[in-house]
Amino acid sequence: MGMVSTSTLRRWQYILGIVLIIVLGIHLAFRWPSYEQSISYPAVVNQILNYAYIAAIYVLLYAALAHGLIGFRTLLLELWHWRYARITVDVVLIIIGVAIAVIGTIALTGAILTLAH
Repeated sequence: MGMVSTSTLRRWQYILGIVLIIVLGIHLAFRWPSYEQSISYPAVVNQILNYAYIAAIYVLLYAALAHGLIGFRTLLLELWHWRYARITVDVVLIIIGVAIAVIGTIALTGAILTLAH
């Protein structure tokens, strides 16, 4: 089983950064023109019923998680140079990433279902 090359991870890091900028722009566009109005209960329920907005929130969750984990991996591997550092960091971050993705998905889905009903 081969490891993913550093240049491939760096490319994904850049792509995810661009995705984050776009999706965060979509998220903030739902706050226009009045932030106070956009966070009122009726407005939030309206947003939750918009499937494009829900998709943007899920993409925001996963893209931010992957972007952050790749960046954290890069930092850790710059600090640690022992023999099994790369495999150890990769395995630990994969476990942490999966756990955060599962917890985030459950929390976000629970919030959406609560507001939609």
